[in-house]
Amino acid sequence: MNRLPGRTAYPGDAQPDGGVRHGGELPAWLRCGSVPSGTTDTVFRPWPAPGGATPDHPQPEAATPVSAWPGSAGAAGAVPEAVLAAAVAILLARHTGEPEVRLAVVTPHPVALTVLVDERERAGDLVRRVAEDLRTASPLPTGVVARVAVAGPAARGGAGSGEDEGAGGRREATELAAVAPVPHELAVRWADGGVCLDHDTGLFDPEVVAALADRLLAVLGELAEDRPVRDVAALTTAERAAITTWSSGEAQPVEDVCLHTLIERRAAAEPARTALVCGDVALTYGELNARANRLGRRLRAAGAGPGDLVAVFAGRAAESVVAMLAVLKTGAAYVPVEPSQPADRIRRILADSGVRLAVGGATGFPGVRVLDPGDLAGEADHDLGVPVRTADLAYVIYTSGSTGVPKGVAVSHRAIVVSTHARGVGGPPPECDLVTMPLCFDGAAGGLYWTLTGGGTAVLPTESEARDPLALRALLRRVPITHIHSVPSHYGLVLEAAGEECLSRLRLVSVGGEPMPPRLVARHLLTCPDAVLLNDYGPTECAVWATAHPCGIADAADGRIPIGGPLPNYRVEVLDAGLRPAPPGVIGEICVAGPALARGYHRRPGLTAARFLPDPRGGGRIYRTGDRGFWSPAGELHIAGRTDSQVKIRGFRVELGEIEAAVAGHPSVTGCFVTLRTPPGGAEQVIAFVAASGAPPTEDELRAVAAATLPAYMRPDRYVVLAELPRNRNGKIDVAALRAGEPVESR
Repeated sequence: MNRLPGRTAYPGDAQPDGGVRHGGELPAWLRCGSVPSGTTDTVFRPWPAPGGATPDHPQPEAATPVSAWPGSAGAAGAVPEAVLAAAVAILLARHTGEPEVRLAVVTPHPVALTVLVDERERAGDLVRRVAEDLRTASPLPTGVVARVAVAGPAARGGAGSGEDEGAGGRREATELAAVAPVPHELAVRWADGGVCLDHDTGLFDPEVVAALADRLLAVLGELAEDRPVRDVAALTTAERAAITTWSSGEAQPVEDVCLHTLIERRAAAEPARTALVCGDVALTYGELNARANRLGRRLRAAGAGPGDLVAVFAGRAAESVVAMLAVLKTGAAYVPVEPSQPADRIRRILADSGVRLAVGGATGFPGVRVLDPGDLAGEADHDLGVPVRTADLAYVIYTSGSTGVPKGVAVSHRAIVVSTHARGVGGPPPECDLVTMPLCFDGAAGGLYWTLTGGGTAVLPTESEARDPLALRALLRRVPITHIHSVPSHYGLVLEAAGEECLSRLRLVSVGGEPMPPRLVARHLLTCPDAVLLNDYGPTECAVWATAHPCGIADAADGRIPIGGPLPNYRVEVLDAGLRPAPPGVIGEICVAGPALARGYHRRPGLTAARFLPDPRGGGRIYRTGDRGFWSPAGELHIAGRTDSQVKIRGFRVELGEIEAAVAGHPSVTGCFVTLRTPPGGAEQVIAFVAASGAPPTEDELRAVAAATLPAYMRPDRYVVLAELPRNRNGKIDVAALRAGEPVESR
């Protein structure tokens, strides 16, 4: 439950003045973050005129005074306080995500009321239940400070009289004490011809309170229609229209064609044009296509075909791209494997995928035949012509799994082609694209395939060029880079290594996979002011990306940079737990729909069904990303953390549970908790807190255990060995105590 900063968090806790607090919690974004000012303002919203707008309410809702309610809600004979309390409860439930809302209700005497917003009920049933609970509710103890107080017109004794209506629908509240005979932070009350929200201007943002008032009218209108509670989204008509616009990318036609076919067309049209550069190797489109055809025939002879998976040990090498293209030509899908990963992790990926064939890499994996891509003498080099459907898989990329076992995301040709088409938001295809990410990372597919399907040159840094600033600088001096696809942390290294003179032809930089630091935006604008910088977002399940935000001067100073709007042919929603659109400013889960969605998780139907849901708008599926986010009032999409323990580390998606499971493999470890820390001015660190029995393990021992199963980017930077992991009263790990280095000293 969201807590209010700077105030006592829990109802019933003692207050400094000896009183206690009771009432519904409010979302933190509602607060100004300051201290009470003692100045109270009132937001007034009138009932809309039937069939038309009012000056103060240009988007009228269907709300009507309680006396005029039709249907079961009106027939229930509910008192105005019950109707208003039910509406406020739904409103707060939609903003906090908590179904249980605590209110102080004046009937005319103040009582304590807890409303459970049951999504299975109809609105009339909820109102009747609230009315019954009000009749038996306990009096509110003296000295209580209510978060939210609800009052009917009787509490005002003629509300609205003696008040001067001001601009913007606000009225001066000269009789705050009469709103409800109980101290409160926010009061919601009936008024003549509408509703009022009284609030302390030092505690609450008046503009947000005004939005709450409009949404309250919308909820009252839906209650009057006796809708199912689950269908009440707490949105005004204008907000619904705005969210629909914000959520929908431009619909654009995309040819129904396979990925490798697009590259074959480029090879036929411009065979002498340079397609790929890596180290001392440079391949033309004709050479790339011919090599892939020869390897594809060898794979076909070994049994690869439509419906199969083939592992590709995809190091930073031109032959890795040849192998990926060759697999696609056979009709099979490739599974990229990072050769430097621990053998145990590679074994798990190969076993889970069920591959029988692999290209390159080491042998010794049971049941997997490894082909040598360098021994292709005698194979024909013309296109294979294997019938492949766009619905067939193109690749399966493995990401971290919470149980310690990586999970494979299965992406079709159609999905990656639609995603690649969307790259056009950045302008024409690259002439020369620097792909800094490893090929086993799905982000590499974005720049690589946009370049190869557009006729440009894809530049893959070698391992030394990717890690050594001097070698990278030499590469950038040698090759005229026009586009860069990277993660923010590595792009910072590129800027440091290159300088302005090496990036004079740069037109576009697309970075994602990590939060974008404002200082990186500033550095980019100073070094490459003529190049567009995109902050893109999208999990592997959406075929690389789903949104993009062009960064400007304002982003260099703002601590929260948007992730942008949906790309062409994508739809990006922010939904609550009931898959309803979250109001602007309210945090929900980012969900993505459209033809670029992955098929699901390889061999995991249960997980696929849990994350890829039927689209509530109908006609397809929607993917629950697990990322929390919100729309700003201006329609900018922002990230606000995760709904689970998944994080991004150095651009890679990681389940912290997988790291914990690996460290717990040490025989002395009895418990492990992994978290991220970012020291002031430093890089993000992975910290493992370890509880051990008997002789505590050394850091070298723990590092060896982690290295046996985890790739380098997932291994903890620091280990803290404790006698035991601190726990709270509920028996859960006390995260705050761990992060503060309390209460147990490390051994």
